[in-house]
Amino acid sequence: MDELEISSLLLQLADFGVTGLKVEYSGAGDSGCIDEIYYTKIKLEEDTELNLDTVEENCNELSLKSINPDFYRKIEDFAQDKILDDIEDWWNNEGGYGVLLILIPSGIYKIYNTLYIMNTESFMHEGDLINKTLEK
Repeated sequence: MDELEISSLLLQLADFGVTGLKVEYSGAGDSGCIDEIYYTKIKLEEDTELNLDTVEENCNELSLKSINPDFYRKIEDFAQDKILDDIEDWWNNEGGYGVLLILIPSGIYKIYNTLYIMNTESFMHEGDLINKTLEK
């Protein structure tokens, strides 16, 4: 998916009233997957930190599949290929889990990634989907 395609997808989601996405993922033993993608239509404040926290708090009931299964598949593929494959290894050995929060329509994201190692380590990542298309 290139910059134009992800921009178009973000705008289409905004046209449906989506203001944020919550992508839950987990893995272990050499495999991992996106478990579910939720959305919110809650009006978000302008402050990015507050927006991302609001996405986390309000995305627990509404599956993106209910709006459009194609949107779900595209976000799932993009999240896996362009974002989650580039962070700490949450899918091998003991594995891990986490949540990717995305603001709509800006594409700004934050990841809370947790790995299972003798001890638990947590990581946080931020970025934006448009710039992610320009990588690789």
